[in-house]
Amino acid sequence: SQTACAGYVYTGAAMTYLEVCYRYAGKLTLEQMRRLGELGGVYGLRGIRVEEESSQIRIEFDASRLKETEAIQLVRQAGIPLTEKVAIPGIA
Repeated sequence: SQTACAGYVYTGAAMTYLEVCYRYAGKLTLEQMRRLGELGGVYGLRGIRVEEESSQIRIEFDASRLKETEAIQLVRQAGIPLTEKVAIPGIA
């Protein structure tokens, strides 16, 4: 079984998708949002959702292509000040 912080997991055709959630510091700028948008072409990175109300970012990635640490590093390289991993509600 997965922990709450690990997000959801589903598998298919030799791919394992994971979603993790991290809190970020401050308010994101337009430049930071633009940089996040540029990550859309990164192999293995499936999606990034910014939740401004809670200052959280959800990152979905293919774990058969990227490690969580690599996905997080990509987001940090885009200038996003990630601070801590948080549980995704409803995930046991």
